[in-house]
Amino acid sequence: MDPTLLALRWAHVLAACVAVGGLCFARFGLLPALEDLDEPTRDGIHDRIRRHWMPWVMGAIALLLASGLANFLLFNARVGEEGWGGGEWMRQTRYHALFGIKFVLAMLVFFLASGLVGRGRGTQWIRKDRATWLTVTIGLAIAVVMISGWMRQLHTGPNPAIASGVSADGPAAAVGQGQRSTDANGEGSNGQEGQKADRGAAAEDREAPAAAGGGEEAAR
Repeated sequence: MDPTLLALRWAHVLAACVAVGGLCFARFGLLPALEDLDEPTRDGIHDRIRRHWMPWVMGAIALLLASGLANFLLFNARVGEEGWGGGEWMRQTRYHALFGIKFVLAMLVFFLASGLVGRGRGTQWIRKDRATWLTVTIGLAIAVVMISGWMRQLHTGPNPAIASGVSADGPAAAVGQGQRSTDANGEGSNGQEGQKADRGAAAEDREAPAAAGGGEEAAR
């Protein structure tokens, strides 16, 4: 594997782990723990968390954008150079459409995540209902992860067996056909042997009376 592609892949996965893990902790760990506190205390805790956590969120977003776009461009170049599917692979698999959906969902996740740790007035509406928007952001992030997994499965490229006209069942189909041919040949040979045996038995039956008649004549 290309070391550059491997490094980009690691960076993308690690940044996603940090971002999604932080969202899950905030929604299912932090918020329930702060419910029994008064509002000024909660606001003070959130403000202290924001100062420490915001650089991590911004760094994860920047790393996800950079590594994701780099991976996409390099993969597109590879598909074009190798001529996957005769140049029709991207259209056949709808890869660009999947990437577009993933990119839009990811931008929504980035906006909501940055709004949850921000302090501007324009995103204050997000922080006023943290539980709801954290849940929405986690749902969108899960959708992005699922689409990413789907796209990753496509990176193996077109099926060379199908492209060359070989049966998709591969060696197993060939073995099955060979077994059926052997069985058919065996049944044919067994049938021929059975017919020979029947003819031999009929000949013996015809010879038996003749032999008995010859014996009577010899006795007279």
